[in-house]
Amino acid sequence: MRRTILSPADFQTAPVPFTNNDLKARGFTKFALQDKSRFTQVFRGVWIETAPSTMVLCPPWADRNWLKQRTKFSALRLLHPSIVADSLTAAVLYGLPLPNRVIDRSTHVISDDPYLRIRRARVRLRRRAAFDRTDFYDLPIISGTDLFFALAPQLYDNELIAVGDAAISRRRSGPITSLELLRAHAEASGYLRERKKAERALALIRETVDSPRETWLRLWIIDNGFPEPVVHPSVDCSLVGATLHPDLGYPDIKLAIEYEGDHHRTSSIQFGVDIERRQLLEAEGWVVLRVSKRTDMARFKQLLASYLG
Repeated sequence: MRRTILSPADFQTAPVPFTNNDLKARGFTKFALQDKSRFTQVFRGVWIETAPSTMVLCPPWADRNWLKQRTKFSALRLLHPSIVADSLTAAVLYGLPLPNRVIDRSTHVISDDPYLRIRRARVRLRRRAAFDRTDFYDLPIISGTDLFFALAPQLYDNELIAVGDAAISRRRSGPITSLELLRAHAEASGYLRERKKAERALALIRETVDSPRETWLRLWIIDNGFPEPVVHPSVDCSLVGATLHPDLGYPDIKLAIEYEGDHHRTSSIQFGVDIERRQLLEAEGWVVLRVSKRTDMARFKQLLASYLG
């Protein structure tokens, strides 16, 4: 099955790969390609300009790494048009959170052509008779559902949960799948690598999670023996006639837990918003606990236990 994700788009300057067959149309000669200050060979027979001027379609959140992955994958597709971005390459292009330990410099692709062979350095090909694909900013990528299960053997439980949280959320350009689709795929598949790990992850994936650190904090709370908090519980604030949604919380005892990234500290605007948000929650009788990467989690565990018993 093939689908297209329609999301807010941006354009950035990035290289557009070309082959020797494109030289005349671009006004270049084979001799010019020898100038390494102007051209770089991505794969044998595929080149890019070192100082590109072309604008390419990309997500609003695309960074240099995203553009680099796009360039390498697009270059490889000129040589092998049937390939689709797969595994770690697909995860980067979708903007999913990956641990540094699994990121490599290879281009990961998949194809349904049983006879396709790619013998190139730093290219990893997987062949599969059937899989779903998505057109994502003009790039053919394995579907978010298939990707989740393809990543299961490479990730630890909590890392796979973080990927699942991101895949079904509206972060970046999502959602790229849904919890219902993931569960249906697991039930319909006769064989899955790391099935038990995937099923454990599916039991703990939650909707509307805003960041990987929120996932980490929720799982840390569970792993330390506390009841699972609610993701973004609703708090009606009568003072302003609005509903607030702290990151995590226990509505029955009016306890909110917020994870604060560095932007909460460095942005004066965000800092002001955080102060007002906390004041409004406290006005409704809620206690707000704050966690950052600098928090002493052993001490936080003691603090949390004092509220949860």
